[in-house]
Amino acid sequence: MAPIDILFLFGFLGIWIPQTFWAWLSYQAWKYSKTAEQELNHLPVPEEWPFLSVLIPAYNEAVVIEETLHAIAKQDYPAHAYEVLLINDGSKDNTLEIAERLAQQYPCIKIVNVPKGMGGKGKSRTLNNGLPHAKGELIVVYDADSTPEPNCVRLLAQTLLADKKLVAVNGKVRTRNWDDSPLTRFIAIEFIFFQWIFQGGRWQSFELSTLMGTNYVIWRDVLETLGGFDEKSLVDDTEMSFRIFLGKKRIKWVPYAIGWQQDPPSLSVFIKQRSRWTQGNFYVTQKYLPVAIRTPFPIGIEIFNNIMCYIMFVPALIWSHITLIIGLLGIAGVSVPGPFTFLWALSFLLYVAQMWFTLSLEKAPTKLYGYSVLSYISYSQIFLFIVAKAAYEMLKNKIQGNSLQWYKTERSQEKKK
Repeated sequence: MAPIDILFLFGFLGIWIPQTFWAWLSYQAWKYSKTAEQELNHLPVPEEWPFLSVLIPAYNEAVVIEETLHAIAKQDYPAHAYEVLLINDGSKDNTLEIAERLAQQYPCIKIVNVPKGMGGKGKSRTLNNGLPHAKGELIVVYDADSTPEPNCVRLLAQTLLADKKLVAVNGKVRTRNWDDSPLTRFIAIEFIFFQWIFQGGRWQSFELSTLMGTNYVIWRDVLETLGGFDEKSLVDDTEMSFRIFLGKKRIKWVPYAIGWQQDPPSLSVFIKQRSRWTQGNFYVTQKYLPVAIRTPFPIGIEIFNNIMCYIMFVPALIWSHITLIIGLLGIAGVSVPGPFTFLWALSFLLYVAQMWFTLSLEKAPTKLYGYSVLSYISYSQIFLFIVAKAAYEMLKNKIQGNSLQWYKTERSQEKKK
């Protein structure tokens, strides 16, 4: 068999195996959408609400922090059992001034200033610095750009309290500034797709779901038993999820507790953010791969998902592109028989169908359906560069003996609606 045939088959199988699995998860996501509707209507109301602390790590968040604090302070969780901790990690803009003004308006808001020399090491360090100041039995984490709907925190807590096998519950995250640029529309589509397929579909299939970094609640005693947040990780949410799974506990994703966030309208900021996430996923995969081999469920399934995305799917796309270019240039042609043109078209249609299905679950704006088609040849291809960039930076840091570098996502002024 010629080398180009081997490349072609590797690319073909590397694309279709994940696609088939994701199609099956789509069906499971549909089933979960029905289950979640029934759950929402039957959530028990606790006789006594546990004290709950919301942690918001903040560094130079003046552009977004006021809207965030308004939204979180106005939650309908019982006021006598609710506090909001703004953890100021040495902000150099007027984040602190805004927070102090709102703390006078809302008694639930308290400010924790990270001592000089103890901060500046990323989100996990900031959360660890703030945790000792929290009084709650339940800990909720929000990023500084998050604006949860008024019933969001209460629904997260009710879901957690209703099921003893759960130690954490993650709500749905939506893109608030989805119409600011073509990029934010693509991101909004990706977030909808990812959450329904990989969170909802996997919960329905395996009772597995991972934390997403914002809009989640966790029992404080569990968090302390775990040793807090991993300060070496660039993805504190995924890494903590794996530690929870090791304890044979569960995290649930629920689509009815809705939080909104700002996503990058700028390509350069987006690439830096996703490169950090990708490096973080590489770190977690490397850290837990030995455990995954010994514990196929659930750690093995989670690691397999990373391997399928980064080791199988992304390289397969690259080899597929190379094969296409070689063929178009007339350097070599594929001699493997089969209806591959039809199967490529079917792959594209399956991609679009999955996107449209998840958009329909969200009753998303019509405009996003057209962008989901365009994303196949534009937005999706950017991830080939992001993965390559992340792999290069990790390799360079390893050679130079440097630790992983935290990149704080830059905020932007949103368009007036």
